[in-house]
Amino acid sequence: MNAAVSLERSPLPAAFLAAVERLIPAERRFDDPLSTLAFGTDASFYRLVPKLVVRVESEAEVISLLELAHAEQVPVTFRAAGTSLSGQAISDSVLIVLGDNWNGREIRHGGAQIRLQPGVIGANANAVLAPLGRKIGPDPASINAAKIGGIVANNSSGMCCGTAQNSY
Repeated sequence: MNAAVSLERSPLPAAFLAAVERLIPAERRFDDPLSTLAFGTDASFYRLVPKLVVRVESEAEVISLLELAHAEQVPVTFRAAGTSLSGQAISDSVLIVLGDNWNGREIRHGGAQIRLQPGVIGANANAVLAPLGRKIGPDPASINAAKIGGIVANNSSGMCCGTAQNSY
């Protein structure tokens, strides 16, 4: 006997959803088909549609979401700008997207170091460092759109990925 295979996605646990609703305001939670399709698309040809997209604005929210996801065994994926060519920014579970409050930067030691939050666009980091004759090492083709979180998470380097081209 042939059993029909259901392609329907299993729902997220009710306890997880209830806790997320208490933690994240409605305007930063997306589960409608258009939003989940849009957020579930990156620069790759892969396609997964998340069940829930959550835009986070603080470290405390990230910690709480990860604790909830762990407790309910819900997989999560982080997304910065979505410029990935290999599908790392997509999920068929919960997609955590950086909000606008992840843009902190701190130049240290006259530009020898820079501390960046994951929402800083790579080109913006370079613009801050340019007057000091410096730039960040990674040089992906998407540097004008890619965020540091994705650049670091994907170990993006670009065409000049050797130390000779990117060293100071």
